Amino acid sequence: MAMALNRTGRDIVYSCEWPLYARQESHVNYTEVAEYCNSWRNFGDIDDSWGSVKTIVDFTAALQEQLVPAAGPGAWNDPDMLVIGNFGLSYDQQVTQMALWAIMAAPLLMSNDLREISKESTALLQNQEVIAINQDPLGIQGYRLLKVNNFDLWEKPLASGALAISVTNQQEIGGPRYFLLVRAIVWEGLACDTCYVTQLLPTR
Repeated sequence: MAMALNRTGRDIVYSCEWPLYARQESHVNYTEVAEYCNSWRNFGDIDDSWGSVKTIVDFTAALQEQLVPAAGPGAWNDPDMLVIGNFGLSYDQQVTQMALWAIMAAPLLMSNDLREISKESTALLQNQEVIAINQDPLGIQGYRLLKVNNFDLWEKPLASGALAISVTNQQEIGGPRYFLLVRAIVWEGLACDTCYVTQLLPTR
C-alpha cells in the first residue's frame, strides 16, 4: 500500500494500524515501520478517562528506547486521540494531556463534539505555542528523562536549540507540589550562558 500511494506522486499521510496488532503477537521494529508508514498506532484505544491517558503515557515511556528513534519528520508514533473537550478529564488533566501529546510529537487528533466543547478546552486545543512544540521541524519525539517522587519529567529538543519540558505531578491526592528543575539534569549540553524559561501551560 505504501508503494502504491507513493507512485501517485501526491502528498499523502499514510496511517497504519497494523503495528498495534503486530506488537501483541511479537516484537515490532518501529524504525522499520517508519519506512512504510507516516503514522502508526502503538497502543490500544484511548478512553475518555484520566486512567487511560496515564496508561498510554506510561506505556510510551516504557517503550521510548524503541519509539523515539523511529520518530521524525513524516514519521509519528500515535498514542491515539486527544480526549480534550469531552467529559472524562478535569481541566487540569486536559492541560496535562495537551502538554504530553505536544512533547511526544503525537498526532493531534481531536475526538470531541465541537457543538458542545467549552471555551477553555477550545483555547487549549488552539494554543499556537504548544502546537508549535508538537510540530517542531526537527520532529524529535520527547522522552521521559526522570521519574521521581510521583513526578515525571519529559523533555523534547527543538530546532531553535531550546528544550520543551513537561513536568507531570502523578500524585492524585493532596494539593499542588513543588518540583525543582536541577540545571545539571535538564539543561546539560545547552549552548548558553543564561537560560530563559517561558511557561506555556497551564497559563503563559
